[in-house]
This record gives sequence, structure tokens and C-alpha cells, in this order.
Amino acid sequence: MKGEEFSVFRSQISVFRSQISVFRFQIMKLLALDIDGTLTRPDGTISERTIKIVRDLQSRGVMLCIASGRPPLGIMPVAKLLGMDEYGGYIIGYNGGSLVEYKSGEELYTATLPAEAVPVVVECGRREGHTMLTYVGNEICTENALDPYVNISHQRNGLPIREVSDFLHDLPSSLPKCIITGDPCEMPALQREVSARLYGIADAYLSDAFFLEVVRKGIDKADALMRLLDHLHLTHEDLVAAGDAHNDMGMIRLAALGIAMGNAHPDVREVADIVAPVAEQDGLAQVLETL
Repeated sequence: MKGEEFSVFRSQISVFRSQISVFRFQIMKLLALDIDGTLTRPDGTISERTIKIVRDLQSRGVMLCIASGRPPLGIMPVAKLLGMDEYGGYIIGYNGGSLVEYKSGEELYTATLPAEAVPVVVECGRREGHTMLTYVGNEICTENALDPYVNISHQRNGLPIREVSDFLHDLPSSLPKCIITGDPCEMPALQREVSARLYGIADAYLSDAFFLEVVRKGIDKADALMRLLDHLHLTHEDLVAAGDAHNDMGMIRLAALGIAMGNAHPDVREVADIVAPVAEQDGLAQVLETL
């Protein structure tokens, strides 16, 4: 680590410790964790150190909720790895569009994208030469199965890819969300356009630099977490949440203790109570061990 980076890291730890001294008097009852860029390292794996501390916290009575843009089926392997087979817990999929109790598989909440939003997504994506994808059942559906970004979704979720001829006519009218993929340099401008075109109907945000996600208006991880807190008869004071992307900002703000990863976008780090070291350095584990 370079000298300047080390100095910044030490100052963060100093602030972090002072915050922990206040927070330690509270009881963490629910831990909400993003997957990609938070639990996972750059190679997509979760370290043994991270697995150990998350399991340890559950053994001490902390309820785990994994909150991701992935479909619920794509979250299941991560949930199992982190011990939900033993301890139970909850899954928030589609960035808040689905809330599932892990052991029973009971779906506590689901929301779909308004049908009138899909043609706008397809029009904007096709005009700029982008590929769209969505999830139907246990499949990733797209018009271009060879798109490299579609393959990233396949690798992350472990779901098969089904190529369709026409995104509008070959898929159900009710979809959990749509994703436009593309070069990171082009996505911010596309986000602004799609957001303006779908104002009041749907929200569009970047879950990754190359994934523009479009969901029903008002749907996000924070909304699903508020529903879960109500279901568990808890409040936001019982919640700790960690993430790294724009779609994590709501739950980081909601939590009594919001953690942003060091690899998070500056906007995300700005709203957090604590900025952890980067995922590559097991930053999440470092923070949770201190908690």
C-alpha cells in the first residue's frame, strides 16, 4: 500500500473506531449485505474470512438479509455459503422487487415493472446499439446471448441464457425488471434519458458501471428492508447495512449504521457512516470483526 493510501486508511480507521464506540451500545439485530463488490472480491469469490465472520454473527443471533439486484435464484448459492441453511434469513432480489424468506421459500413481497415501461427501455437500448436482458423463471432472457455483459450476469447468477427473437413480443408483459447493458462511458447519459422518459413510472439506476437497471417506481432495497423490518417488528435502529453501488444508497441511509465499501462510488461513500477498506482487502470482514 502506498504511503498516501495508508495514511488515508489509518484516518478512516480512527474515525471508524470512534463511531463504533458509540454504536457498540446498540444491538445489531438485522444485517443487510449487498453481494457484488461488497461480499465478493473482484474475482467474484467470497473469502473464508468474510464467510466466517458473517456466520459468527448469525450464531450470535443476528438475522442476515442478502440484498442484491440478482434474481432470488441467483442469490441462493451465496445464502447457502453464508449459513442460511442453518440460521435462516431473508433474501431481497431484483433490487427490492422481491422479498423471500430463505428456508420456507415464502415470497413476502413482489413487484413488477409496469408493462408500458418495457417498450421505452427497448427503444432506447436498441437505438444506441445496447443489449437488454431480463429474468423469466430460472432463465436470463436476451436478444443477444453473446453479449459479454449478459455473460457477466450468467456467471454471477448461475442461470442459463435463453435467446429470444423479440424482447417485446417473446416475453411476458409482467417482468421483475429490465437491464440495459453497455460501455460504462455511455451509461450515465442513457440513465438520464431513460429516467426522464419514464418519470413517475419507473426508476433507472446503475447497479454496475455497465448495468442500467429499470424497475417499478419506488422499488429499491431500502423499501424492501422497511417491509422486512415491519415484518420482524424491528426498526431501522436495529439495522446495519453494507453496499458499494448506487442501488445500495437507500439502505445505507436507512440503517442505524450504514457501511460503504472503499471501492464504492464517491456518492455512495458520501452517505455512509463508515467507509470500509476495499473488497479486495476483505474490507467488509474488517468492519464486521470490529463490530
